[in-house]
Amino acid sequence: MIKHKRKAFFMFIKFFPRSIRKYLHMTRRQRKHEVQLNLWMMPSLYIAGTIILVAIPLLLDLYFDLPAKTTGFFNASASNTGTLVSALVSGTLLLAAYTLNSILVVLTSFSSEYSPRMLFNFISDRTTQHILGLFYGSFVFMLVSFLFVTNSSRDYFTAVPISCTIVTLTAVIAFAIFVNHTTTWMQMHNIVDAMKSESERIIQTTLIDELEPYRRDEPGYTFEDYPGYTYKASNSGYIQLINFVDMIKQAKEDDVIVRLDAKAGDFVLKGNRLFSYRGPGAQDLQIGKYSKMIQIGHKRSEIQDVDMSMNKLSEIAIKSIGNDDPTSAINTFHQMADLMINMDASTTLHPYLQDEDGQTRVVYNTVTFSTYLHEGFGRIRHYTQKDYLLIVEMIQIFIRMADSISEKNHSIIWEFVQDTIFHIPQTAFYRSDRIRLLHCLKQLADVTGKEMDYYELERHLQPN
Repeated sequence: MIKHKRKAFFMFIKFFPRSIRKYLHMTRRQRKHEVQLNLWMMPSLYIAGTIILVAIPLLLDLYFDLPAKTTGFFNASASNTGTLVSALVSGTLLLAAYTLNSILVVLTSFSSEYSPRMLFNFISDRTTQHILGLFYGSFVFMLVSFLFVTNSSRDYFTAVPISCTIVTLTAVIAFAIFVNHTTTWMQMHNIVDAMKSESERIIQTTLIDELEPYRRDEPGYTFEDYPGYTYKASNSGYIQLINFVDMIKQAKEDDVIVRLDAKAGDFVLKGNRLFSYRGPGAQDLQIGKYSKMIQIGHKRSEIQDVDMSMNKLSEIAIKSIGNDDPTSAINTFHQMADLMINMDASTTLHPYLQDEDGQTRVVYNTVTFSTYLHEGFGRIRHYTQKDYLLIVEMIQIFIRMADSISEKNHSIIWEFVQDTIFHIPQTAFYRSDRIRLLHCLKQLADVTGKEMDYYELERHLQPN
């Protein structure tokens, strides 16, 4: 019976447009994420709510005969009401169209200078969606009211003109809020802070809430005496989502260990190894259950892609350097450092995910501190090799990071800085710049415990 219902459901959804049908094939987590990033969902809710809300003044005037129960001051003739609502319909539509057109033009030019993600991030912002939903809802409110007023035989209206006036005033106030929100949002420090906050949310939901309860530093018994089997990707694309919790439960039920060979955000080609498994139940394992727990799509998704969060910030910094905007670049450096410190303090990044009995069920190698450092600052340093101010600022940030971060990562920071200095052209510095850089390097060496290695950098930076 269930199979027949499922078959009928899949036949039914074939009649939906492809843009709608894709949401029905997503997991709940994917669907929630994608809906939040689309512009149409929030306005649709506002329009649906408006259709219900507009029924209140219409019922008061047309069904309960409110004009007959109020004084003449509150009553408006049918012709005046029609004229008023008609003007408000066109005015509301013009206001929404003008606002969107102006903002999109500015954001398009702004995103071309810094990052193509700017426009996408602005459209997916919750405040933006609520205000746009209010614009669309107010227009629908006026339009429905206009249709009923012009087709009614009543001579006077009370609730309709009052409600339309209130809705219009609300739209005007929303317009002022929207302009203020846009100008505030477009300030670079606010954009970078919003990106960092989103990255912290991804780290919280993926690395901490989802994985940290199952992480262990010791592998335990890993069924190495059992033969291993491999599953390869059936199609190419980005790994968008891995259902770790269900995978751990299923692996416990099947009595196997699953070793993931790719992580969220990786691009896999058809035929690439996706994961391997071994254990007492490996021979009878239903591989389809596990393949459904790994969602592969045509675009990179931020749901679990911790790596992408640092890439976005480094992209802003690189664009700022190219636009001769060192202040924005330095502010981005600060936010990147803060993000790395938060990740180091809140996660262990152990690869072994174990069930409640202490048996390893999934092995998953997430991004490490070294990966984060190179994905972020590793890209930036290629664009700062002739800008001593930014190089010195980076090292000063590393000094603060080393002072706050766990000692196990001190060597990673020092080796990164050491490699950076060795590839800086010696002609990039004046004498005073060189002295300042050496002073910062000495501070970093003291914090990281690399005092002896400092002298090698000092000799390298000496003028020939």
